[in-house]
Amino acid sequence: MAKKLKAPAVDIDSVFSMQQITNQTRLLETLHFSEAKFISLFDTTDQGIIYLDPTGSVVSVNQSAEHMLGVSMQNIKGRRLTSSCPKIIREDGSVFPHEQQPMMLALRSGKPVENVIMGLFNAGKKSYCWVNTTSVPIFKPNQPQPEQILMIMTDISRWKLNEATLNLASVIVNNTGESLFVTDKNRKIISVNGAFTAITGFTQREVAGKHADFLHASKDTIKIKDTIKIYDGSGDDRSAKDSWQGEVWQRRKYGPDFPSWITVSEVKDSHGRLTHFVYMFIDITQLKKVEDRLGFLAYHDPLTKLPNRMLLKDRIDHALQNAQRANSQVAVLFLDLDRFKNINDIHGHAAGDSLLREVARRIKSLVRKEDTVSRYSGDEFIVCMEDVPDAASPASLAQKLIDAFELPFYIKQQRLQISASVGISLFPRDGRDGDTLIKNADAAMYRAKKKGRNNFQYYSSGLTTDAFEKMATDNLLKQSIDRNELLLYYQPRICLKTGKLAGVEALVRWQHSTLGQIGPLQFIPLAEKSGFMVPLGEWVLQTACLQMRRWLDEGLSIKKMVVNVSAAQFLHCDFAAAIERILRMSRLEPGCLELQITESSLMDNSEQSAKSFSQLGAAGIDMTIDDFGMGCFSFTKLKSTPVKKLKIDSSFVKNMGNNSHDEDIVRAIIALGHSMHLQVIAEGIESEGQQKQLQDLGCDEGQGYLYSPPVSPASEIFRQLMP
Repeated sequence: MAKKLKAPAVDIDSVFSMQQITNQTRLLETLHFSEAKFISLFDTTDQGIIYLDPTGSVVSVNQSAEHMLGVSMQNIKGRRLTSSCPKIIREDGSVFPHEQQPMMLALRSGKPVENVIMGLFNAGKKSYCWVNTTSVPIFKPNQPQPEQILMIMTDISRWKLNEATLNLASVIVNNTGESLFVTDKNRKIISVNGAFTAITGFTQREVAGKHADFLHASKDTIKIKDTIKIYDGSGDDRSAKDSWQGEVWQRRKYGPDFPSWITVSEVKDSHGRLTHFVYMFIDITQLKKVEDRLGFLAYHDPLTKLPNRMLLKDRIDHALQNAQRANSQVAVLFLDLDRFKNINDIHGHAAGDSLLREVARRIKSLVRKEDTVSRYSGDEFIVCMEDVPDAASPASLAQKLIDAFELPFYIKQQRLQISASVGISLFPRDGRDGDTLIKNADAAMYRAKKKGRNNFQYYSSGLTTDAFEKMATDNLLKQSIDRNELLLYYQPRICLKTGKLAGVEALVRWQHSTLGQIGPLQFIPLAEKSGFMVPLGEWVLQTACLQMRRWLDEGLSIKKMVVNVSAAQFLHCDFAAAIERILRMSRLEPGCLELQITESSLMDNSEQSAKSFSQLGAAGIDMTIDDFGMGCFSFTKLKSTPVKKLKIDSSFVKNMGNNSHDEDIVRAIIALGHSMHLQVIAEGIESEGQQKQLQDLGCDEGQGYLYSPPVSPASEIFRQLMP
């Protein structure tokens, strides 16, 4: 039988003790690991963490909290938070008392206080750090009062900044004068502003969720739909532009449709995906009325309502085309009132204007419906007779006109008597174009004057003598630059608010060696006809800019040099390059130069016109429309150019005190300019009364003999008018 082995004795206490040591070691390792994880989380979290004792003093803070407070742990430990960060404010900006702060409330109540927004003044950044706080009391076992307060802070400064920006944007949107509405990418309306409701009558509740086409008048819905194709990629010609603008008719809740100038802009998310459309528009009803009025004035005389030179030329050209096809005649009758100046001198300009209106009515009553009656200039009228059967017919009409003037005119109970002299030219005998027929009829009219007035004369070839035409033929004008016969005079332009100098306009004169000084009204048409305008214009630009440089070098800080630019110059392919070359040579900034261009340049639809506008605008050169209101006008065309100013023609300013019609035109042009953020200048100011009227209407700048005639560059007037 085998011998049994006896097991060794085991010390139970020792085994138990070793087990305890092992468990404690593992527990310590777990605690150390947990502590390491906590410290790592404590130091790296974006949230600010602060431990406070029951007195509100700081026990510890992490790096994020230091950054938010703008102080280090060494400077804050053991101190009350309010002493380390003395400026703590509520969300409304008021001071946040210490006892009402969330950590103190959590300390007293023993409960967490969550989502309290505070502003902590960061001394380093000298600005407030906005935080969303949660304060949690920490208890030791079996203790009723918190041992510490854990305060967790989330930095919401960027969110608060965005909120402030959105609030500001909301205020701007709701208080802007422009109507605005926002749609989603499918063009369903989301929101509108107050101006939208004021103009259309529709509230946000009434249009929310409706398609944007709901607001557009039916005739313009197609236009908008085609425009939107640019944005959503469905169009064939996707544009790189993020917005479109144009004239669109809109609906009102009550009342007729109205014209608007609308800008449609797309909104994209951070990935470039289309999310919304923003529509901004203004009601241009009044501007359209002004446009229509100016359109009428472009072709009609404002005093008599008769066709002006521009429309007369068009009518004559049309009559000549018809006559060529029908092998018929056209007659041009040039009528001039005899001694009309005496009427103005004795009875005043108001009586003279009334007489001209009555003369226009009397002439119009004697012609056929198909004939055109035009006021050609001051006291000159032209009648264009179409389809003239024989040479005697114009003579018959001319005699009727002369006889009609034998009857007196009654102007404001005053009896006025005046006669007329008439000249007649015939197509094709006396000329084959309108200009020639008018010139020859004018020559015949002067022969009637020489024969004692109050009669009519036919044109004959021996009547035409034009000294300036001979001058142009002899190239005297073209030689004027080489002979140093051209001079520049400068007329001040005044700020109507301050009465101080705003700029000077360069005006060219021709000092001929034998003929004396010749005005621009005499030689500029010859320059245009002979093709001399481009070199003449470049000489004026260069001379004016060099004079500006001399003034600046002498310490005379004139802000603007204003130079007139002809259509021939503006449409020349080298124009922008010539401007750049002259500015570089004269060492002037582009902002020193202002170009006055004609309405014909504005209305030119050529590629070169668009190129000139684009190049000059990009260069920072100001542009002004000269003699605004005298030619053809388009609101849309003006809006699409970088033009900065409008200049009211002197003829409107001259009659402001005597003619309410002209004053209405001036008021309309100023309102039009300011609605388009353009400055408005008035030329031809000769009296303080005119200046006062223009100031009351809000005109920005003025020019005229009230301040100074055109003077030489050496004149002291420029220094006297300096700000």
